[in-house]
Amino acid sequence: MITIDSLKLKFKKINDLFIKGKYDLVIEKSKKIIKKNPNQIPFYNLLALSYREKNQLFLAEKILLEATRINPNDQSVIVNLGATYRSLFEFEKSEKYLEQALSYNSKNINALVNYANLKRETNKYDEAIKLYEEAYKLDDKNEIILINLAGVYQIVGKFEVSKKLLEKLLNINSKNILAHKMLTIMKKYEINDKHQKQMLSLLEDSSLNQYEKATLYFSISKSFEDQKNYKESSDFFIKANNIQKKIHINYSINNEIKLFEKIKKIFNKTIFEKYPNYLSSKDLIFIVGLPRSGTTLAHQILAAHSKVYGADEMVILDTFMQKNLRENNNNNFTSLFENYNEINENKLKKIIENYFSKISYIKTSKKIILDKNPLNFQWLGFIKILFPNSKIIHCTRNLKDTGLSLYKNAFEINSIVWSNDENDIVKYISIYLDLMKFWEKKLNNFIYNLNYEKLIENKEKEIQKILNFCNLNWEDDCLNFNKKQNPIKTVSVAQARNAIYKTSLKGYEKYENYLSIFKKIENLT
Repeated sequence: MITIDSLKLKFKKINDLFIKGKYDLVIEKSKKIIKKNPNQIPFYNLLALSYREKNQLFLAEKILLEATRINPNDQSVIVNLGATYRSLFEFEKSEKYLEQALSYNSKNINALVNYANLKRETNKYDEAIKLYEEAYKLDDKNEIILINLAGVYQIVGKFEVSKKLLEKLLNINSKNILAHKMLTIMKKYEINDKHQKQMLSLLEDSSLNQYEKATLYFSISKSFEDQKNYKESSDFFIKANNIQKKIHINYSINNEIKLFEKIKKIFNKTIFEKYPNYLSSKDLIFIVGLPRSGTTLAHQILAAHSKVYGADEMVILDTFMQKNLRENNNNNFTSLFENYNEINENKLKKIIENYFSKISYIKTSKKIILDKNPLNFQWLGFIKILFPNSKIIHCTRNLKDTGLSLYKNAFEINSIVWSNDENDIVKYISIYLDLMKFWEKKLNNFIYNLNYEKLIENKEKEIQKILNFCNLNWEDDCLNFNKKQNPIKTVSVAQARNAIYKTSLKGYEKYENYLSIFKKIENLT
């Protein structure tokens, strides 16, 4: 019989493995303990959280539901279920469990933070701030609360409040690298900046993991760019990308090549006109293109219109498509789009209903919902069939500027992994161009091409063209979008709040002496 003290020691050891990101080991060891001690809830949590980190969300859900059968009132399990359902885009279930946890204990910090995370993800920023602030009153030195509260204030454009919270956090823990990164986004660095020196001093810290080092390198790079020291800036973002390449050592750009070829094969003989004109209660606008091609700027312009709800980057469609095309390799799914067959109509309607059910968290009286996930360019054929009345705005930009911006910016660790390698960026741009030519040929007049440089040079004329394409009347707010202060979640959180500016044009020229990527991109066109 294992004693309580022995179980506590095992939990501590396994929890340490979880903190270090060794999820497979956590899964292996937790399963063994649960087999011998099936009533030990803490190990169910560790097991489920590890599966969640590995994006095996349905397994995480299954394990947590098993734990509720052992103890239906365990608050930690209920909170973790709420967080898992948030990741599954089951927002109503998520809210149900998180409210249940708070009904047991209104001062449960973990429940408050996770409920705030749900509100933030569903664009209810005022409610998110209120919940984070409640948690902050309970523990004003908690790093998780501070980083999340600073993050939501950054999203809504309250940069000074965000900065103060991050500075407080860094006084508590100067090694919180995410706080440094977030502060860097909002700062303009002059020579001999104290924060830059603080970040440089951390480079000698051997306790930082590889992800933290990469994030720190990206942040330092940005500070040198502000100081117009492009040599140092490039040195640091090259180092950052090299570290992230090692983190994703098993990644291959061939994954994207195969996916794009598969998509073209699906739609090679599709006759779109045969599909019914499915109607919906909301109209959709999708802003697509390469990341860093001006999609956030386009979003801010359109979201300033009184008839448009700007939903920022929604991942629901992309997640659904990735699951069916990349993970499951679902032939039953792809056959729905190869050729119209009346037998499949109910299946298509179910997909459409499921999508609108997933985005029902958007509570707005506005008729149009705007999604600016740039990588939706991959799914334009699917969009044409499922949402035939939607509008597609395809953002293009000088490819050298786009390539540079992809390479020098820090994205979420597991997103657009191909941006960590110059050759992969060039290859991705190549297959993107090829796929867009395919879509242009197949989807005549469905796509509006918005050129970033033209928009910068002649903003009023280009904005009028966008509005005309979307069947929207002119509103001055679209021209003065920066005064609206709409929330922004992306890398462009600071830049896109400014009025349209020309300093971003031909930015690659400052780095031409330090990178070989520009000549490679030149050879594509």
